[in-house]
Amino acid sequence: MNVRIDLLHSPHGMAGTLFGVIDILRTFNNLWQMRNPDKRGAFFHWRLIDAAGHELPLPDWLSGMQSPAGGRKALRPSQTALFVPGVQMKSVPDLKHVLDQCTEELNCIARYHSQGRVVAASFNGPVMLARAGVLDGRRATVTWMIANWFASSFPAVQLAMEGPVVVDGLVFTAGAPAAVCDLMVELIRHFAGEEMAQIATNGLLYHPMRFEHSSLNFPGISVKTRDSVVFRAKHWIQQHIQTPYSLERVAQEAAASPRTLLRHFKEVEGMTPLDYLHRLRVERAKQLLEVTLVDLTEVMEYCGYQDASAFRRLFRRATGVTPSEYRRRYTMRISSRWWRADESGPKDRVDDLIKGLSIGPQLRSDQ
Repeated sequence: MNVRIDLLHSPHGMAGTLFGVIDILRTFNNLWQMRNPDKRGAFFHWRLIDAAGHELPLPDWLSGMQSPAGGRKALRPSQTALFVPGVQMKSVPDLKHVLDQCTEELNCIARYHSQGRVVAASFNGPVMLARAGVLDGRRATVTWMIANWFASSFPAVQLAMEGPVVVDGLVFTAGAPAAVCDLMVELIRHFAGEEMAQIATNGLLYHPMRFEHSSLNFPGISVKTRDSVVFRAKHWIQQHIQTPYSLERVAQEAAASPRTLLRHFKEVEGMTPLDYLHRLRVERAKQLLEVTLVDLTEVMEYCGYQDASAFRRLFRRATGVTPSEYRRRYTMRISSRWWRADESGPKDRVDDLIKGLSIGPQLRSDQ
Protein backbone atom coordinates (compact mmCIF):
# COMPACT_ATOMS: atom_id res chain seq x y z
CA MET A 1 0.00 0.00 0.00
CA ASN A 2 1.29 3.46 -0.91
CA VAL A 3 0.39 6.34 1.38
CA ARG A 4 1.19 10.01 0.86
CA ILE A 5 1.33 12.70 3.51
CA ASP A 6 0.84 16.22 2.15
CA LEU A 7 2.61 18.79 4.32
CA LEU A 8 0.88 22.18 4.28
CA HIS A 9 3.38 25.03 4.09
CA SER A 10 2.37 28.62 4.73
CA PRO A 11 4.33 31.81 5.44
CA HIS A 12 3.24 31.68 9.09
CA GLY A 13 3.69 27.95 9.62
CA MET A 14 6.41 26.17 11.57
CA ALA A 15 8.52 24.76 8.75
CA GLY A 16 10.76 22.88 11.16
CA THR A 17 7.81 20.74 12.20
CA LEU A 18 7.26 19.72 8.58
CA PHE A 19 10.88 18.65 8.19
CA GLY A 20 10.64 16.75 11.47
CA VAL A 21 7.64 14.88 10.08
CA ILE A 22 9.65 13.99 6.98
CA ASP A 23 12.42 12.55 9.14
CA ILE A 24 9.89 10.44 11.05
CA LEU A 25 8.45 9.14 7.78
CA ARG A 26 11.93 8.34 6.48
CA THR A 27 12.73 6.46 9.67
CA PHE A 28 9.50 4.50 9.47
CA ASN A 29 10.20 3.60 5.84
CA ASN A 30 13.51 2.11 6.99
CA LEU A 31 11.70 0.06 9.63
CA TRP A 32 9.12 -1.00 7.05
CA GLN A 33 11.77 -2.15 4.58
CA MET A 34 13.62 -4.07 7.30
CA ARG A 35 10.38 -5.86 8.12
CA ASN A 36 9.37 -6.32 4.46
CA PRO A 37 12.56 -6.61 2.36
CA ASP A 38 10.71 -8.51 -0.34
CA LYS A 39 8.36 -5.58 -1.05
CA ARG A 40 9.43 -2.97 -3.54
CA GLY A 41 9.11 0.72 -2.81
CA ALA A 42 8.52 2.74 0.34
CA PHE A 43 5.35 2.70 2.43
CA PHE A 44 5.09 6.45 2.98
CA HIS A 45 5.59 9.21 0.45
CA TRP A 46 5.27 12.91 1.08
CA ARG A 47 5.22 16.28 -0.58
CA LEU A 48 5.37 19.88 0.56
CA ILE A 49 2.34 21.79 -0.76
CA ASP A 50 1.01 25.33 -0.71
CA ALA A 51 -2.56 26.31 0.11
CA ALA A 52 -3.62 25.72 -3.51
CA GLY A 53 -2.40 22.13 -3.32
CA HIS A 54 0.59 22.71 -5.59
CA GLU A 55 3.76 20.80 -4.78
CA LEU A 56 6.67 22.95 -3.61
CA PRO A 57 10.20 21.89 -4.57
CA LEU A 58 12.73 21.31 -1.83
CA PRO A 59 16.03 23.21 -2.12
CA ASP A 60 19.08 21.31 -3.29
CA TRP A 61 20.60 21.25 0.20
CA LEU A 62 17.56 19.26 1.36
CA SER A 63 17.79 16.74 -1.46
CA GLY A 64 18.12 13.91 1.07
CA MET A 65 14.59 14.65 2.26
CA GLN A 66 12.99 14.10 -1.14
CA SER A 67 10.11 11.65 -1.15
CA PRO A 68 10.88 8.15 -2.48
CA ALA A 69 10.12 7.49 -6.12
CA GLY A 70 6.52 6.68 -6.94
CA GLY A 71 4.86 9.23 -4.69
CA ARG A 72 3.41 11.39 -7.45
CA LYS A 73 0.91 8.93 -8.84
CA ALA A 74 -2.79 9.43 -8.19
CA LEU A 75 -3.97 7.94 -4.91
CA ARG A 76 -7.37 7.33 -3.41
CA PRO A 77 -8.52 9.67 -0.62
CA SER A 78 -8.05 6.81 1.83
CA GLN A 79 -4.34 6.75 0.91
CA THR A 80 -3.61 10.40 1.61
CA ALA A 81 -3.45 12.73 4.58
CA LEU A 82 -2.88 16.43 5.18
CA PHE A 83 -0.55 17.54 7.97
CA VAL A 84 -1.02 21.07 9.32
CA PRO A 85 1.77 22.45 11.54
CA GLY A 86 1.35 25.11 14.16
CA VAL A 87 1.86 28.77 13.34
CA GLN A 88 4.10 31.34 14.97
CA MET A 89 2.23 33.59 17.38
CA LYS A 90 2.95 36.10 20.13
CA SER A 91 -0.52 36.25 21.66
CA VAL A 92 -4.12 35.26 21.01
CA PRO A 93 -4.83 38.53 19.15
CA ASP A 94 -1.75 37.83 17.05
CA LEU A 95 -3.01 34.30 16.35
CA LYS A 96 -6.40 35.66 15.31
CA HIS A 97 -4.65 38.08 12.96
CA VAL A 98 -2.69 35.19 11.41
CA LEU A 99 -5.88 33.18 10.95
CA ASP A 100 -7.51 36.09 9.14
CA GLN A 101 -4.68 35.88 6.59
CA CYS A 102 -5.04 32.12 6.07
CA THR A 103 -8.22 31.94 4.01
CA GLU A 104 -6.64 29.76 1.33
CA GLU A 105 -5.11 27.42 3.92
CA LEU A 106 -8.49 27.05 5.63
CA ASN A 107 -10.12 26.23 2.30
CA CYS A 108 -7.42 23.63 1.64
CA ILE A 109 -8.07 21.98 5.01
CA ALA A 110 -11.83 21.95 4.44
CA ARG A 111 -11.35 20.51 0.96
CA TYR A 112 -9.19 17.62 2.16
CA HIS A 113 -11.68 16.84 4.91
CA SER A 114 -14.70 16.94 2.59
CA GLN A 115 -12.94 14.47 0.27
CA GLY A 116 -12.67 11.90 3.05
CA ARG A 117 -8.95 12.33 3.63
CA VAL A 118 -7.16 12.23 6.96
CA VAL A 119 -6.37 15.66 8.42
CA ALA A 120 -3.81 16.07 11.22
CA ALA A 121 -2.56 19.11 13.12
CA SER A 122 -0.19 19.89 15.98
CA PHE A 123 0.44 22.61 18.58
CA ASN A 124 -1.94 25.49 17.71
CA GLY A 125 -2.61 24.01 14.27
CA PRO A 126 -5.93 22.54 15.52
CA VAL A 127 -7.18 26.14 15.62
CA MET A 128 -6.97 26.18 11.83
CA LEU A 129 -8.93 22.92 11.70
CA ALA A 130 -11.56 24.41 14.01
CA ARG A 131 -11.80 27.61 11.96
CA ALA A 132 -12.22 25.47 8.82
CA GLY A 133 -15.16 23.65 10.45
CA VAL A 134 -13.38 20.30 10.50
CA LEU A 135 -13.63 19.87 14.28
CA ASP A 136 -17.32 20.62 14.76
CA GLY A 137 -18.84 17.87 16.92
CA ARG A 138 -15.45 16.19 17.34
CA ARG A 139 -12.97 15.68 20.15
CA ALA A 140 -9.65 17.47 19.73
CA THR A 141 -6.72 18.83 21.68
CA VAL A 142 -4.62 21.97 21.36
CA THR A 143 -1.73 23.62 23.16
CA TRP A 144 -2.56 24.40 26.79
CA MET A 145 -1.51 28.02 26.25
CA ILE A 146 -4.71 28.82 24.35
CA ALA A 147 -7.01 26.11 25.69
CA ASN A 148 -9.45 28.48 27.45
CA TRP A 149 -9.69 30.78 24.45
CA PHE A 150 -10.09 27.79 22.14
CA ALA A 151 -12.94 26.35 24.23
CA SER A 152 -14.84 29.64 24.28
CA SER A 153 -14.18 30.43 20.61
CA PHE A 154 -15.15 27.01 19.26
CA PRO A 155 -17.93 25.64 21.51
CA ALA A 156 -18.85 23.01 18.91
CA VAL A 157 -15.51 21.29 19.55
CA GLN A 158 -15.16 18.86 22.44
CA LEU A 159 -11.82 19.95 23.87
CA ALA A 160 -9.89 17.01 25.36
CA MET A 161 -6.69 17.84 27.24
CA GLU A 162 -6.02 14.55 29.01
CA GLY A 163 -3.50 13.12 26.55
CA PRO A 164 -0.88 14.15 23.99
CA VAL A 165 -2.91 13.02 20.96
CA VAL A 166 -6.63 12.85 20.23
CA VAL A 167 -8.00 10.82 17.32
CA ASP A 168 -11.61 11.28 16.23
CA GLY A 169 -12.46 9.52 13.00
CA LEU A 170 -10.17 10.88 10.29
CA VAL A 171 -9.05 13.87 12.36
CA PHE A 172 -5.81 13.69 14.39
CA THR A 173 -4.66 16.44 16.76
CA ALA A 174 -1.68 16.89 19.08
CA GLY A 175 -1.36 19.73 21.57
CA ALA A 176 2.41 20.06 22.02
CA PRO A 177 5.15 20.44 19.40
CA ALA A 178 6.97 17.60 21.14
CA ALA A 179 3.94 15.35 20.61
CA VAL A 180 4.37 15.31 16.84
CA CYS A 181 6.12 11.94 17.08
CA ASP A 182 3.17 10.52 19.05
CA LEU A 183 0.84 11.97 16.43
CA MET A 184 2.79 10.33 13.62
CA VAL A 185 2.66 6.98 15.40
CA GLU A 186 -1.14 7.28 15.41
CA LEU A 187 -1.09 8.03 11.69
CA ILE A 188 1.13 4.98 11.21
CA ARG A 189 -1.40 2.96 13.19
CA HIS A 190 -4.19 4.18 10.92
CA PHE A 191 -2.42 3.48 7.65
CA ALA A 192 -0.04 0.59 8.44
CA GLY A 193 -1.84 -1.29 11.22
CA GLU A 194 -1.30 -2.11 14.87
CA GLU A 195 1.81 -4.25 14.50
CA MET A 196 3.79 -1.66 12.53
CA ALA A 197 2.58 1.04 14.93
CA GLN A 198 4.01 -0.95 17.82
CA ILE A 199 7.31 -1.32 15.99
CA ALA A 200 7.32 2.44 15.39
CA THR A 201 6.50 3.04 19.05
CA ASN A 202 9.41 0.86 20.13
CA GLY A 203 11.79 2.69 17.83
CA LEU A 204 10.57 6.28 18.04
CA LEU A 205 9.02 6.98 21.44
CA TYR A 206 10.47 7.22 24.91
CA HIS A 207 10.15 4.04 26.96
CA PRO A 208 11.45 4.33 30.56
CA MET A 209 12.49 0.70 30.95
CA ARG A 210 14.35 0.64 27.64
CA PHE A 211 16.22 3.82 28.39
CA GLU A 212 17.09 2.48 31.82
CA HIS A 213 18.46 -0.60 30.07
CA SER A 214 20.55 1.55 27.75
CA SER A 215 22.35 3.18 30.66
CA LEU A 216 23.68 -0.23 31.69
CA ASN A 217 26.12 -0.11 28.78
CA PHE A 218 27.48 3.26 29.84
CA PRO A 219 28.60 3.38 33.47
CA GLY A 220 29.17 7.13 33.26
CA ILE A 221 25.43 7.70 32.89
CA SER A 222 24.77 6.40 36.40
CA VAL A 223 25.01 8.97 39.16
CA LYS A 224 27.92 7.72 41.25
CA THR A 225 26.87 9.56 44.41
CA ARG A 226 23.61 7.66 44.80
CA ASP A 227 24.03 5.30 47.70
CA SER A 228 20.49 4.39 48.77
CA VAL A 229 19.60 0.78 49.49
CA VAL A 230 17.20 0.65 46.53
CA PHE A 231 19.68 2.23 44.13
CA ARG A 232 22.43 -0.22 45.10
CA ALA A 233 20.02 -3.15 44.77
CA LYS A 234 18.75 -2.04 41.36
CA HIS A 235 22.25 -1.40 40.11
CA TRP A 236 23.42 -4.87 41.12
CA ILE A 237 20.34 -6.54 39.61
CA GLN A 238 20.86 -4.61 36.35
CA GLN A 239 24.45 -5.78 36.14
CA HIS A 240 23.55 -9.41 36.90
CA ILE A 241 20.38 -10.06 34.91
CA GLN A 242 21.51 -13.59 34.06
CA THR A 243 22.56 -14.49 37.60
CA PRO A 244 20.15 -16.81 39.49
CA TYR A 245 18.09 -14.70 41.88
CA SER A 246 18.87 -14.68 45.58
CA LEU A 247 17.26 -12.13 47.88
CA GLU A 248 20.05 -12.64 50.38
CA ARG A 249 22.71 -11.89 47.75
CA VAL A 250 20.92 -8.75 46.56
CA ALA A 251 20.48 -7.57 50.15
CA GLN A 252 24.16 -8.19 50.81
CA GLU A 253 25.15 -6.10 47.79
CA ALA A 254 22.75 -3.36 48.92
CA ALA A 255 24.23 -3.40 52.44
CA ALA A 256 20.87 -4.13 54.06
CA SER A 257 18.99 -7.01 55.58
CA PRO A 258 16.59 -8.90 53.29
CA ARG A 259 13.63 -7.58 55.28
CA THR A 260 14.84 -3.97 55.09
CA LEU A 261 15.54 -4.30 51.37
CA LEU A 262 12.07 -5.67 50.65
CA ARG A 263 10.41 -2.88 52.59
CA HIS A 264 12.37 -0.07 50.94
CA PHE A 265 12.17 -1.61 47.47
CA LYS A 266 8.38 -1.94 47.62
CA GLU A 267 8.03 1.62 48.91
CA VAL A 268 10.13 3.08 46.10
CA GLU A 269 9.42 0.77 43.15
CA GLY A 270 6.03 -0.69 44.07
CA MET A 271 7.31 -4.22 43.51
CA THR A 272 9.77 -6.75 44.92
CA PRO A 273 13.37 -7.07 43.69
CA LEU A 274 12.39 -10.34 41.99
CA ASP A 275 9.52 -8.67 40.14
CA TYR A 276 11.94 -5.95 39.04
CA LEU A 277 14.37 -8.58 37.76
CA HIS A 278 11.59 -10.25 35.76
CA ARG A 279 10.68 -6.90 34.21
CA LEU A 280 14.28 -6.35 33.13
CA ARG A 281 14.53 -9.85 31.71
CA VAL A 282 11.27 -9.55 29.77
CA GLU A 283 12.37 -6.19 28.37
CA ARG A 284 15.66 -7.72 27.26
CA ALA A 285 13.75 -10.59 25.63
CA LYS A 286 11.44 -8.16 23.81
CA GLN A 287 14.38 -6.27 22.35
CA LEU A 288 16.11 -9.47 21.27
CA LEU A 289 12.93 -10.74 19.63
CA GLU A 290 12.41 -7.46 17.80
CA VAL A 291 15.84 -6.81 16.32
CA THR A 292 17.76 -10.10 16.23
CA LEU A 293 17.33 -13.54 14.72
CA VAL A 294 18.47 -15.34 17.87
CA ASP A 295 16.46 -18.53 18.40
CA LEU A 296 14.11 -18.72 21.37
CA THR A 297 16.37 -20.98 23.41
CA GLU A 298 19.23 -18.48 23.17
CA VAL A 299 16.88 -15.61 23.95
CA MET A 300 15.81 -17.46 27.08
CA GLU A 301 19.43 -18.03 28.12
CA TYR A 302 20.49 -14.45 27.39
CA CYS A 303 17.69 -13.35 29.71
CA GLY A 304 18.79 -15.57 32.57
CA TYR A 305 16.19 -18.33 32.31
CA GLN A 306 16.85 -22.07 32.15
CA ASP A 307 13.26 -23.34 32.19
CA ALA A 308 11.51 -22.75 28.85
CA SER A 309 8.01 -23.14 30.27
CA ALA A 310 8.73 -20.65 33.07
CA PHE A 311 10.14 -18.19 30.54
CA ARG A 312 7.07 -18.48 28.30
CA ARG A 313 4.72 -18.12 31.26
CA LEU A 314 6.42 -15.00 32.62
CA PHE A 315 6.74 -13.46 29.16
CA ARG A 316 3.08 -14.07 28.38
CA ARG A 317 2.00 -12.66 31.75
CA ALA A 318 3.92 -9.45 31.00
CA THR A 319 3.03 -9.01 27.32
CA GLY A 320 -0.15 -10.99 26.76
CA VAL A 321 1.44 -13.13 24.04
CA THR A 322 4.04 -15.89 23.78
CA PRO A 323 7.63 -15.09 22.75
CA SER A 324 7.02 -16.66 19.32
CA GLU A 325 3.90 -14.59 18.74
CA TYR A 326 5.64 -11.42 19.93
CA ARG A 327 8.45 -11.97 17.42
CA ARG A 328 5.97 -12.65 14.62
CA ARG A 329 4.13 -9.41 15.34
CA TYR A 330 6.94 -7.01 16.11
CA THR A 331 10.17 -8.25 14.58
CA MET A 332 12.04 -5.67 12.51
CA ARG A 333 13.73 -8.43 10.51
CA ILE A 334 12.42 -11.53 8.78
CA SER A 335 14.10 -14.68 7.46
CA SER A 336 17.90 -14.59 7.72
CA ARG A 337 18.23 -15.22 3.99
CA TRP A 338 17.57 -11.49 3.50
CA TRP A 339 20.32 -10.40 5.89
CA ARG A 340 23.71 -11.80 4.82
CA ALA A 341 25.87 -8.88 5.85
CA ASP A 342 29.10 -10.84 6.23
CA GLU A 343 30.58 -14.31 6.27
CA SER A 344 31.14 -14.59 10.01
CA GLY A 345 29.78 -17.57 11.87
CA PRO A 346 26.32 -17.65 13.46
CA LYS A 347 27.63 -17.07 16.98
CA ASP A 348 29.74 -14.10 15.86
CA ARG A 349 26.73 -12.51 14.18
CA VAL A 350 24.55 -13.08 17.23
CA ASP A 351 27.11 -11.57 19.59
CA ASP A 352 27.60 -8.57 17.29
CA LEU A 353 23.86 -7.97 17.25
CA ILE A 354 23.60 -8.29 21.01
CA LYS A 355 26.44 -5.82 21.57
CA GLY A 356 24.49 -3.23 19.61
CA LEU A 357 21.43 -3.51 21.82
CA SER A 358 20.66 -1.62 25.01
CA ILE A 359 20.38 -4.78 27.06
CA GLY A 360 23.22 -4.54 29.51
CA PRO A 361 26.93 -5.31 29.40
CA GLN A 362 26.85 -8.99 30.30
CA LEU A 363 25.65 -11.55 27.79
CA ARG A 364 26.66 -14.75 29.50
CA SER A 365 27.56 -15.46 33.09
CA ASP A 366 30.93 -16.87 32.00
CA GLN A 367 32.00 -13.80 29.99
